[in-house]
Amino acid sequence: MKLSFCQLFLFLFIIINFFQCRNCSDEKHHKKKIYQKLYEATNRTLSSLLSPVCSQVLFNDNNIQSQYISPQGLSGRIIPAGTFPSTILALEYLYGILCPIRNLPPRANVIQAFDLVRIAYDEKYLITQFEFIAYLSSNKRLTFFASTAFDKNYKLCGYDGQIRNLGLTLDPSTDAERQAIINIICTVQQIYCNGTLKQYSSVNDCEQYLMTQIPYGSFDRGDQGNVICRAIHTNFVPLLPSVHCPHVGPTGGGACTDKTIDFYYNQINFLGCAHKQ
Repeated sequence: MKLSFCQLFLFLFIIINFFQCRNCSDEKHHKKKIYQKLYEATNRTLSSLLSPVCSQVLFNDNNIQSQYISPQGLSGRIIPAGTFPSTILALEYLYGILCPIRNLPPRANVIQAFDLVRIAYDEKYLITQFEFIAYLSSNKRLTFFASTAFDKNYKLCGYDGQIRNLGLTLDPSTDAERQAIINIICTVQQIYCNGTLKQYSSVNDCEQYLMTQIPYGSFDRGDQGNVICRAIHTNFVPLLPSVHCPHVGPTGGGACTDKTIDFYYNQINFLGCAHKQ
């Protein structure tokens, strides 16, 4: 039986489309599996911010970091809290600010639960963009908008996020509260910042400097040259004095210093570590 040109063309068209549809179906199934793994990795990362896991990760108890963090390292930033280009800083600020740390005084704000409000997936790389609400022990809430990057094994290697209305949520509202924060900064630095790490001659010297020489600031400018920035870094002085004592001192140690808008555009790509799908 001979086929006309039109019949032959139609036959080839059907065959080609059949295989294209089959390939398309396979690709959709493959993408669905990747997105499911990305969802699980994101949810696992957020769950690790809860106690007691957050403290265990921070101290790497029983090598627990290997369950969550990529062996290639970690970097990130959370605006307006700070920028963390090294693994040690990125770990500290991700797991230490809103986590109860053993052998240290109780934190005023600890994440007790979270809601993953929405999530989206990058089409080419192992990256998620999402919004989540953290419920704090102080009966306050913080909303985070974040992107996270994962390596080929879906372990976290980078993050980049922002917090909505951080100052409105956490800024002290009375002079007594502001003075109490200054007292904590100066007491902690006096205990842990000694020898070559000494920043102030006395607690009184520290208090006078913080009250008269720099602005008090707001958590909305938590990485600038103000008291609030030093309060954030005070959380980590007992853990790593060699790094954080300069941050609470008069110079700000490069962390608590005034930054221009260009600073935020001249950072590394914190999501550049993501594995290609």
